Amino acid sequence: MANKTNLYLVEYAKAQLGLPYWYGTYGAIATEELYKAKKKQYPNNYKATDFPSQYGLRVHDCVGLIKGAMWSETPTSKPKYNKDEDTSANGMIKRCTERGPIETIPDIPGILVHKDGHIGVYIGDGYVIEAKGHASGVVQTRLKDRPWTDWGKSQYFTYVQDVKLVDIQMPVLKKGLKGLQEIKTLQILLNTKGFKGADGKELTVDGSFGTNTDYALRVYQESVGLEVDGSCGKKTWTEILKN
Repeated sequence: MANKTNLYLVEYAKAQLGLPYWYGTYGAIATEELYKAKKKQYPNNYKATDFPSQYGLRVHDCVGLIKGAMWSETPTSKPKYNKDEDTSANGMIKRCTERGPIETIPDIPGILVHKDGHIGVYIGDGYVIEAKGHASGVVQTRLKDRPWTDWGKSQYFTYVQDVKLVDIQMPVLKKGLKGLQEIKTLQILLNTKGFKGADGKELTVDGSFGTNTDYALRVYQESVGLEVDGSCGKKTWTEILKN
């Protein structure tokens, strides 16, 4: 039996939101060495010019988002490669214990959604997290807005029934915290949505919740009608993770 649950898969996927897509990766930290190796291995997938700006961030491709969860003990720990479990997006869906057409997808967080050559993670309530491509990175999308054709229950996760998505919690973040991948995710999301720091610049994605991150978060909270408390808790996460 798989030793991780569908809820861990969703937790892992949510922790990667806003991070880059690198073809052929499954949760490694982006470095110049990794970039050169992957560019040599997959030259057609490494033609963009922004790869160096993403050094230091955790990276995945679409099926790598699932393999990262399979091979990492936590959403931020180093993955341990397993050649027996390595497969493509199409291979991953074929290995599922249950499958069906997308019209019959059960509302269970952690179900895999698939179309030819691409795969994502259904997180419940009509939303999917997917490593969509290098131009987009890891994003949250609406199930109905994407051309998924089928779904599957991964053999690599134990599916816990009757557990609501609200039981899956992102950590509460506030000024003074450091060294958390989730802070990097928040900083990337604030940058993506156009909220700058007190210095008028984009936030530095460093995992440190300082004055600029606090300022940008408060401006964001005010803009969407949330309590302006500088704390990224359940209500703020729910709002900012919307596509």
